[in-house]
Amino acid sequence: MESQSFPFYSHNTMKDELVDLTENQLNELRAFYVERYVDNMETKDLVSYVMDDMMRYMESLPDSEVVEECINYWDDHFEDVVEEIKEYVDCKFKKPIEERHPYLDSLSEGKDYDITINTDDDYGSKVDALVDSMGVTDKKESTIHRRKDLDLL
Repeated sequence: MESQSFPFYSHNTMKDELVDLTENQLNELRAFYVERYVDNMETKDLVSYVMDDMMRYMESLPDSEVVEECINYWDDHFEDVVEEIKEYVDCKFKKPIEERHPYLDSLSEGKDYDITINTDDDYGSKVDALVDSMGVTDKKESTIHRRKDLDLL
C-alpha cells in the first residue's frame, strides 16, 4: 500500500519532520481524532455543534425535502407542529432563531433543562403561593406541636 508524506513540527526533535501514512493509517488517524475530539467536548459545545450542523443541513435542502424530513420526524403530530409554528411566527415576543437555545443556556448556568417548563408562568407568584400555603407566621411556637429540624430527618 502506497504511503503519503505529511510535514509537521516535531516537539521531540524540535525540528520539521515528515510522517508517512498509508490510506488506512490516515483513515484511522481521522477516526481517532474525531473520537477524541468529541469525547473531550463539553455537553454544551457538543449540543451547539450538532444544532449548527443540523441547521446547515436543513438550510441546504430544497423546501420540499425540509417538509418531508419534518413529516417523517413528527409523523402523526406534524399538523399540530405546523399549527404551533404558524401561531408562533405571528407572535410579538419571539426571539430570533439564533437566540433560541434554552438547553444551551441551562448548561452554561449549571442547571438541568426541563422541556416541560413553561417560561410564561410567573415563578415568583408560585413561590409566594407555596409559602402562604405552608402557614408560616410570626406567632410564638406552639407548645403542643413542635417543628422538627429538617436536618435531623
